[in-house]
Amino acid sequence: MTDGIHGRHIRPDEGPLLRRLRLAALADSPAAFWQTLEAARAQPTAEWARRAEAGADSPAELVAIVERAGEAVGMVQGFTPTGRPWLRELGAMWIAPAARGTGAADVLLATALGWAGRAGAEAVKLWVAPANRPARRLYIRHGFVVLSGPRPVTDDPSVKTFIPMLRPLYPARAHGHR
Repeated sequence: MTDGIHGRHIRPDEGPLLRRLRLAALADSPAAFWQTLEAARAQPTAEWARRAEAGADSPAELVAIVERAGEAVGMVQGFTPTGRPWLRELGAMWIAPAARGTGAADVLLATALGWAGRAGAEAVKLWVAPANRPARRLYIRHGFVVLSGPRPVTDDPSVKTFIPMLRPLYPARAHGHR
């Protein structure tokens, strides 16, 4: 814990909190995320409840919250990509502007990396917007390396581009997965 800052998994009944944090993130930093604010607002209450329940206590999915002085000030989601049980991907990481520079992002990222390690993942991958230099510095500080230059999230070049980054957690096993 850093000065009243701690990370935790979301609780199964915190769908409204997840919705509030996600909408705040999309309103604050629309270029940093694949999803639009309009698309997130349109999601039904049941979807937010499902995501909170799925991400509360699972080795395959994660929703982590960072709190400062008892108030939720950030979030990150994690999942296991199809066909890659050795990998976890992180996304939707966001820290409220008032909590930036306090160590909240470090605590939140450490919470997510701890989840991936406990799940037995060998590596964690994420995608960062090219202009988001503070996030890139955060990820590098936590052992992530850049895999390539910016890439579009689909085959459509007019879509947002992101830089893929990877952090190994354990040495690759002798039989290999890749």
